[in-house]
Amino acid sequence: MPVENKIDNTDVNPNSVWTLKEKTAFRIAFIYVALLLIPNPEVLNYVKNIDWLHLNCRDLFIIATWRHLDYVHIATESGRWGLLSYINLFIPLLIAIPSALIWGYFDKDRKEYNKLYYWISVLVRYKVGIGIVAWGYRKLVPGQMVWPTVGIMNTPFGDFQAQKLYWQAVGIVPEYEVFLGLAEFVAGFLLLFRKTTALGAALTAVVLGNIVIANHVYDGSVHVHSFYYTLLAIFLLWKYLPSITRLLIGRQDVAPAIYYPQFNEKWQRYTRTGIKLFLHYVFVGLFFALQVIDYIYDPYRIPETKGLPKSEGYYEVTEFKYNNQLMPYSPLDSLRWHDAIFESWSTLSFKVNRPAVMDQSNGGGYSELDIERSWELAGIGGGRRFFYYEADTVNQILKLQNKNAAHRDETMILHYSRPNDTRIILSGINEFKDSVHIVLDKVDKHYAMLNGPYRKLALYNKD
Repeated sequence: MPVENKIDNTDVNPNSVWTLKEKTAFRIAFIYVALLLIPNPEVLNYVKNIDWLHLNCRDLFIIATWRHLDYVHIATESGRWGLLSYINLFIPLLIAIPSALIWGYFDKDRKEYNKLYYWISVLVRYKVGIGIVAWGYRKLVPGQMVWPTVGIMNTPFGDFQAQKLYWQAVGIVPEYEVFLGLAEFVAGFLLLFRKTTALGAALTAVVLGNIVIANHVYDGSVHVHSFYYTLLAIFLLWKYLPSITRLLIGRQDVAPAIYYPQFNEKWQRYTRTGIKLFLHYVFVGLFFALQVIDYIYDPYRIPETKGLPKSEGYYEVTEFKYNNQLMPYSPLDSLRWHDAIFESWSTLSFKVNRPAVMDQSNGGGYSELDIERSWELAGIGGGRRFFYYEADTVNQILKLQNKNAAHRDETMILHYSRPNDTRIILSGINEFKDSVHIVLDKVDKHYAMLNGPYRKLALYNKD
């Protein structure tokens, strides 16, 4: 096993004088990484509005995984999923290169940047470590890729976006999701200790690099964020690479000369220890506890408000009247509902033959508002509409609003009645301000997957 030499006095270190190439490379990397550590203004605005007396795991997740600064937004296919989506990771490099050359011109006599490298590495270690632990918790407590909803179980395969298929394929195997979360957690946790930095950075680069590839294959929405962590992990490995190469390829005994400053003053040691304990308590201990509580009582991708009691299921549209005119079923009809689905939470969805803007996100989950939790509709096409509803059970009225952000202005007010346990009758004003009368009859469908051995993990499926 290689042993690190803790060197405080760099004059006794034969490797302390850096070459011109090393200094130039470090200057570029330092400026580039410093720019990547600048948080997006949206994150700062969110943090300013946090209720610190009622902190939840969503708040800690936003802080732990803050997004880097966006310089430009390219609203094209390549700008979302292709090479142009990396533009905001490339622009800082264009800034860093000339800035580093100017820095080098005015700092020619500098022999090394050991201290500066140490402190920027500390910032990167905690940024990446805390961020990956946060992402790991969302899989370790299986909530990032969630159990199939009734709507998803009744969606034709061809109506799914590629990334939805990938995320749902992981969601139906919670044990695999937990394994992925454990891998991310271990990689991030190792980065929180300087003695395991190299191992943690190597694991992070491998695990997150795999996520980058998977998201490119399935047109995912987090490939840039994953690549961001991969880049920072490679930066942390930079100092260790020569020793790793000699150890693994040259089969030589190595003792990496890594600079660590000495904290001789009491206040320095206490401050350092206090900051470490605080960060570990908040982003490792407290975060995990809040994530478990959130999963049990309020799964972050699934609406919290319960739906109409015993209404969950798939319904045939037995009768449909539009402005008092009876409309027979036709697969080409753009007004008549083809079917309807009630989830166990406050979502009613129905299918019509009318185009809609697809929600191409990965399902959100940051908001505490039910209408903004979009997992059930993200990546699903085929004309299905998803409406959040508030139920007035006294007057038997449903107030509905389209959950799709592109169609949020669509609202309905429907009176409901339930002659029996399998029939729901809706009547009132639809999203076009026309009158409708709809008779829904529940179909007795059984889903082997939803009743399988992992159903106990899908707590939100319970009425």
